[in-house]
Amino acid sequence: MFANQFNMTISYARILGQPSTFTEQLSAFFDDPNAIGANITMPFKEDAANWATERSTGVAQVNAANTIIRQAQGFRAETTDGRGLVSDLLRNDISLQGKQVLLIGAGGAARGAIEALLSEQPEHIYITNRSEVNAKRLVSMADDNRVSAVSENDCEQLSIDVIINATSLSLSGKLPAISDAIFDNKPAVYDMVYHDADTSFIKKAKSFGCTKVADGLGMLVSQAAESFYLWFGVRPDVEPVLEYLRQQLANA
Repeated sequence: MFANQFNMTISYARILGQPSTFTEQLSAFFDDPNAIGANITMPFKEDAANWATERSTGVAQVNAANTIIRQAQGFRAETTDGRGLVSDLLRNDISLQGKQVLLIGAGGAARGAIEALLSEQPEHIYITNRSEVNAKRLVSMADDNRVSAVSENDCEQLSIDVIINATSLSLSGKLPAISDAIFDNKPAVYDMVYHDADTSFIKKAKSFGCTKVADGLGMLVSQAAESFYLWFGVRPDVEPVLEYLRQQLANA
């Protein structure tokens, strides 16, 4: 759909990666001179980052890549997840500038987002995760005094403006084990997961009076648009694609 906006013809297809031979598969894919780029999904983002001959600052920071770009000499690894998230936050009128942000989760999704979130100049980002060790590891990766780890029990002491749920719990209808007090300030709430209806986390936020809420479908489309831009140098309009996918979900 992005290519159609520019009257381009492209081939974009899914290829099933194999853990034991992924890097060989990636090399074989790029043996085709017409292969100008690829997107990488879990669990191969770290392998892709290590395979590339050049890495962006964001990739180097978290050692994970979701986009590979052929260059004149070698291949560049990029991560567009964070920029896709920020783009969708702004599209939903959720600003981070000067705000207190709670990032729930410290896995790949959170790692991929932290650099872009910091670029929006929040006052502070608190990271909470079921494993405090992983939360502290992400704080170390961020290497910024505006980022700190906080235990699930201590979240109730925070006054939060924006909550970003970077866990996959909503996929199974579950909720993070954090205090309901985080909703006291009626923060803006973003869940990286999406469904055909409100996710479990968004439902809970709404039950506490939060009105500015959004799920992660826009992030999915926006990170794809960012990859498209890196490959072709033109930036597609995400709105018609997002509208189409919403309709597909509703009809599923």
